[in-house]
Amino acid sequence: MSVAPVVRSVEIDRAPEHVFPLLVEPDSLRLWWPDVAELEPRVGGRIRMEFQQRQSVVVGEVTRYEPPNAIAFTWIRNERPDIATLVELTVTGLRGDRCRVDVVHSGWEQVPEWQPLHDAGWGHFLSCLAALAEGRPFDKSY
Repeated sequence: MSVAPVVRSVEIDRAPEHVFPLLVEPDSLRLWWPDVAELEPRVGGRIRMEFQQRQSVVVGEVTRYEPPNAIAFTWIRNERPDIATLVELTVTGLRGDRCRVDVVHSGWEQVPEWQPLHDAGWGHFLSCLAALAEGRPFDKSY
């Protein structure tokens, strides 16, 4: 069964050079997305994130690292350590000091029931990322 990837985008009033660090620096990630973040920013680097007071733990490996434009990594949830999905984040410069962040989260064939949750989550967290980058208040609680 083919399950469509989650595809979400957000436009941000900041340059890619300002936004990309928010996607790869653990201290910055914790501000808008997971409760705990570990990320080794290089291809083959390890990633580990905790959500909802450790109720959900995600591990993975960086598969693409091209600052300030792209990072991709496998996404393996503790509930099903035998299944890996793939997260790809791309930052594209727009006119002025603006950019667009696109996420494609694919690989739902074995867990199609997880796709809607992640689709909603990406919508929420990308809005948090934009607010953080632009200096606006936000609540990352989900």
